Amino acid sequence: MPYHTHDYNGETSFDFGHSHGYSGKTSAAESGVPHVHYIEGYTTRDDGHRHYYRIQTSINYPSPNGGHFHYINGQTDAANQHVHMMQTATSIE
Repeated sequence: MPYHTHDYNGETSFDFGHSHGYSGKTSAAESGVPHVHYIEGYTTRDDGHRHYYRIQTSINYPSPNGGHFHYINGQTDAANQHVHMMQTATSIE
């Protein structure tokens, strides 16, 4: 089976007077079967710090025009004594 990835990007929740951007590519997953991906990386540096994240996506959902996408919903690791929420969807593949 072929494998594929998705692009993702977004902005974290606004907490403690700031937010962070994030973007990247998901981990690879098998095409044509129910599946999830993982996203992992660091947010942009804002307010003097950044956050690490590793989140599992939702299962694949069909796109109305073909292909599929995944929801991303989770939180960053703590930095500077706080966390941020991350909520977006992947690109359609």
